[in-house]
Amino acid sequence: MTKYTCPCCGYRTMDLGPGHYEICPVCFWEDDPIQKQNPNYDGGANKVSLRAGQQNFINFGACEEDMRVYTRPPNNEELRDVDWRQLN
Repeated sequence: MTKYTCPCCGYRTMDLGPGHYEICPVCFWEDDPIQKQNPNYDGGANKVSLRAGQQNFINFGACEEDMRVYTRPPNNEELRDVDWRQLN
């Protein structure tokens, strides 16, 4: 089955295509198409912007610090997408 890339952590965890408001089990990011189009927007499905969510994932393993309890490490099939890049 095809897995789609989470825009926050870069792991291939999403079963639905981009923009279906699916929640990533690795970083707990909710895939919001508006936030993907505007990575500085800190509203919508997530309290933080995509840019901040990516930095938060690097810092403490979740899109928001208080969401760490809902996350898990990627499993063996959930590889990081080689084309994914953190936003500058």
